[in-house]
Amino acid sequence: MTNNLKAIKLMCIAFSLQYFTANAQTITVVGTMGLGAANKISDASNVNMKGGTFRTGSAAGNSETVGTLTLSANSTIALGTGSHNLNFAASNGAAWTDGRGLKITGWTGGYNGTTGTAGKIFTGSSAELSAAKLAQIYFTNPSNGNNYAATQLGTGEVVPTATLPVELLEFKATANSAVKNVDLTWVTASEINNDYFVIERSTDANDWSPLDSVDGAGNSNAVLTYHYPDNNPYSGTSYYRLKQRDFDGTSSYSNVEVVNFEGLEIISLFPNPSNGEVSISIKSSATGTLELKAYDSLGKLVSNEVFQVNEGVSNITTQINAADGKYFISAMMSNGQFYDYDAIVIKK
Repeated sequence: MTNNLKAIKLMCIAFSLQYFTANAQTITVVGTMGLGAANKISDASNVNMKGGTFRTGSAAGNSETVGTLTLSANSTIALGTGSHNLNFAASNGAAWTDGRGLKITGWTGGYNGTTGTAGKIFTGSSAELSAAKLAQIYFTNPSNGNNYAATQLGTGEVVPTATLPVELLEFKATANSAVKNVDLTWVTASEINNDYFVIERSTDANDWSPLDSVDGAGNSNAVLTYHYPDNNPYSGTSYYRLKQRDFDGTSSYSNVEVVNFEGLEIISLFPNPSNGEVSISIKSSATGTLELKAYDSLGKLVSNEVFQVNEGVSNITTQINAADGKYFISAMMSNGQFYDYDAIVIKK
């Protein structure tokens, strides 16, 4: 790996930073990134959590200072044992995607708003993190399985505090093409003062509209499963989330689920393995411009082409000029519809 990379995207692989001393850049974590030594990331870098896990170390843990922390998808920070600090120095200025959650595991200390006794997380030297960002962070206690809301001390340390009112085990949205609806399912392990859920949906993950509300159980220690069918879903790519409302008026959000309902889909990609030339059949619900990208296993962009496709099925051909290996294909329409990822093996 060279020091002049502008961005690193870790895609479902295990990666250990041991000798990494690159200049300021963005590190996008979609797989597992583990620190193999302390202070190996530039203090001016940005770590973008995009569905992966950031481990400070499997044993003693390693201290690290990073410029900012960005949250783009549900992700995890796993703290190692032993005394060490993870400091995201200026994170309040970074853009976080609404509705995503950042889970903290490996916490050592009390779950009562006090400083940790081993691995610690800071966002600067003062309590600068906004209330909205704090609401997206939660700590998981492995001894009882409970999740705890986050608060920030005056030192900038992020610590667990009160138990979350609703422990959501999962929230899923599944497109059913046969009956043309989206089945929404969520499961709670426990509920405290839970008034109701609001199902929200969006076409761009930015502007949300309420779809309907479902009554909560109030107080429950049993595992409860909820179902709701969206019988009039948006065409193309759509997003769903839950807004949980307490009796006292406070609320919190679930993870965001993405559904591609008759939107954009790679229906075939051949030959695979390929010598570099690939034929792709794309099914789209609209006519427009398609951007097709190929990444290597470290997230480096190796190919980027633009095509015009029609509503229905379009056949395109692209050339991936790269060494033997596994590559990931991403397709995005000009209207925001996307399809990630199909894998292809190049073997010349």
